[in-house]
Amino acid sequence: MKTQSSLARLWSYLKAYRFSVFFAVFLKVLSVVMSVLEPFVLGLAITELTKNLLDMANGLAGAHINTGYIGTVLIIYLFRGLLYELGSYYSNYFMTNAVQSMTQDLRNEMTEKLNRIPVSFFDKHQFGDLLGRFTSDVETVSNALQQSFLQIVNAVLTIVLVMGMVLYLNFQLAIVVILSIPVTYFGARSILKRSQPYFKEQAAILGRMNGYVQENLTGFNVLKLYGREETSHKEFSKITDNLQRVGFKASFISGLMMPALHAVSDLTYLIVAVLGGLQVIAGRLTVGNMQAFVQYVWQVSQPIQNITQLAGQMQSAKSSLDRIFDILDETEEVKGEELEILEPLTGQVTFQHVDFQYVENKPLIRDFNLEVQPGEMVAIVGPTGAG
Repeated sequence: MKTQSSLARLWSYLKAYRFSVFFAVFLKVLSVVMSVLEPFVLGLAITELTKNLLDMANGLAGAHINTGYIGTVLIIYLFRGLLYELGSYYSNYFMTNAVQSMTQDLRNEMTEKLNRIPVSFFDKHQFGDLLGRFTSDVETVSNALQQSFLQIVNAVLTIVLVMGMVLYLNFQLAIVVILSIPVTYFGARSILKRSQPYFKEQAAILGRMNGYVQENLTGFNVLKLYGREETSHKEFSKITDNLQRVGFKASFISGLMMPALHAVSDLTYLIVAVLGGLQVIAGRLTVGNMQAFVQYVWQVSQPIQNITQLAGQMQSAKSSLDRIFDILDETEEVKGEELEILEPLTGQVTFQHVDFQYVENKPLIRDFNLEVQPGEMVAIVGPTGAG
């Protein structure tokens, strides 16, 4: 019985590599901080350079390019870029190492589990479905952790830090940026909510198609023997037609997200550019801070889009986890040491009114009666394909 959510339960596998996860998150935080500082640091150099050029244009005595200050700022800017690149690279390195090791542990445990579960489990599941759990489902979970986890950290922290920076630079323009956040978020969420059911249906149809292909390839000789090529083709065409229909809807609706969110970002950019330009003319905002503000508009829009998309990926990962844990939670057969050991038998063997089934309500043998005399060898043979 499941007492934990699938995502929370996954941590029990990942915590064996918690130090790698810790370093991955720490370095990702470092890279985000360096990324958010980029417009601000560059703005300092632009502001100083603009001031120097205006002083020189106005003929002020002693006016010159403050190369010492600007050079120092640019060195800081380059050092910040180096820290950003190192943080991004090694955060991915540590996270990849942790996730791939965890994925190996998960697959090994699933394989060991299959050796301990009853045959009835395999009668209830198609081979293609089980294969998908070992391959695509595990890979979905791996990708969600390896990519989405760090991207969520990146997105949330970027939004928080950018909000702090824009409030520090200019409160009035910050209000415009802050108001754009819920519009962007709920717009993306609405589109995602409409497309998500189609993506789930697409995954289900794809699973059925894989199972159908596997069964037809495995039983190809039987299919040819009974002349079912045309029937098989028609059945497969129905599956692919359905997959095309659902896939088109999923892709079309989700494809509306980027144009819609770009429209919100462009509108925010336009308002900030106009209001900011007026403040620069009035002397209430420096040119450097203005360019920093414009860059922050772009920096804050992308993480919001990412969060909504990543939420959908995490939902897919949760569905895959549920399918994986269905295998791991399956009731096991009685262990060998717990089985009753029978004494060697000699003489006649009699079966009287024997019923047998692997799957409940799907009997394989009904009211079976047989007497086997000493020395006789008897085999029970089922129809073609029964195993």
